[in-house]
Amino acid sequence: MFKIIPGEQGTNHSKKDTVSISSIRDINLVRNPFNLIIDIVIETFHDKKIKIRTYNFLGDLHYKLIVDQYIYPYMTENAKKVWDRKVNLERLRDVARYERKGTKFV
Repeated sequence: MFKIIPGEQGTNHSKKDTVSISSIRDINLVRNPFNLIIDIVIETFHDKKIKIRTYNFLGDLHYKLIVDQYIYPYMTENAKKVWDRKVNLERLRDVARYERKGTKFV
């Protein structure tokens, strides 16, 4: 499906495209209404949209864990703010026992 190379110069590789993690403006999990297949849609700061087919192998919880763990640390501050509005870290902690590094809940 896709491969993530984390790091300051990290990239996200799919069959058709490669996108730098630092150029990601927004990332979403979208269900196609016609064939009901879930796609990861990445929007870049260069107004480019990349769709990555998941073939429904990747659920919502796993998607959020992957993005938060491997992509989020290397995103720009604006992209991080957008992601923070989408993800519920308390739910990830309760369901998947995942805690973002540097984030503590009281």
